[in-house]
Amino acid sequence: MKVIFHVVEQDKWQAVLSNVKDILRTYDDVEIEIIAMSKAAALFNRYSGVDFDGVLGNPKVNITIGKTALEQNKLSEDMIPSGIKIEDLVITKIAKLQNEGYAYIRL
Repeated sequence: MKVIFHVVEQDKWQAVLSNVKDILRTYDDVEIEIIAMSKAAALFNRYSGVDFDGVLGNPKVNITIGKTALEQNKLSEDMIPSGIKIEDLVITKIAKLQNEGYAYIRL
């Protein structure tokens, strides 16, 4: 199973991570892409209380943040935890992943 979670709003992180953890517990053969854009990147501006345990650093999960989202939220790359990728064109990445058979979910 291949799944994209597209996060645009900061208050959706908890639901996204909960769903990702459920999928990881339920399926062995899974590839998950979490793509954060817009206000969702603001999560990394201060301590949020959001639990990334079991997700960040998991080899079955990739997390990507759009460079534009960092700029919009006045974040620098050094504020982003290691293991999270920063890319210029994340919307293009979503389209490419869907072409590769990933299911698209936006919460």
